[in-house]
Amino acid sequence: MSSNSRRWGVGVGVAGAAVTAAMIGAPFACADTPQEVFDQALQDLAQASLVLEQAPTGSLDPQQLAALTPEEHLLATSQSLTTALEADQATLPAVDQAGLADLDQGLLQADQGLLDAAQGFLAADQAGDLTNFASALPTNLATLDADFGFLGAAFNLGVAEIGAEFFNAIGVPDIFLP
Repeated sequence: MSSNSRRWGVGVGVAGAAVTAAMIGAPFACADTPQEVFDQALQDLAQASLVLEQAPTGSLDPQQLAALTPEEHLLATSQSLTTALEADQATLPAVDQAGLADLDQGLLQADQGLLDAAQGFLAADQAGDLTNFASALPTNLATLDADFGFLGAAFNLGVAEIGAEFFNAIGVPDIFLP
């Protein structure tokens, strides 16, 4: 997981990453059970929201300011979606929950990616790198990549949960889960 914590530093540098991590706190912990995975994912999303709230909006150019609000909404939506996936998965038998472990971890990594992107946004803002479109492009692309990573992971987990629920409803073992 340490490679994930370094990945967000595109264009910011290791020193900026260390300062930001020390200021915000390192949330990356190993989660073992589905409950722990979802709890950690929700903590990462809540922390990402807090990080974006710290960004001083007065220094942002209009395009960056316009991009910040939808990102904050996406984080709120991601928290709701993660909570819903957690509730759905809790109704499944333990064997199906175990079969979804890899997808759960994928969702956790995607949530950590959103946190990394939020930290990168804050660090870029504090460094003055968001004053124009060209200088903000690496940060914008990292944020967009994290957004699509979360949406893909949530979609994959959601489809797998629906499949597991379907196979449980008809009384047949889910052939798609390990």
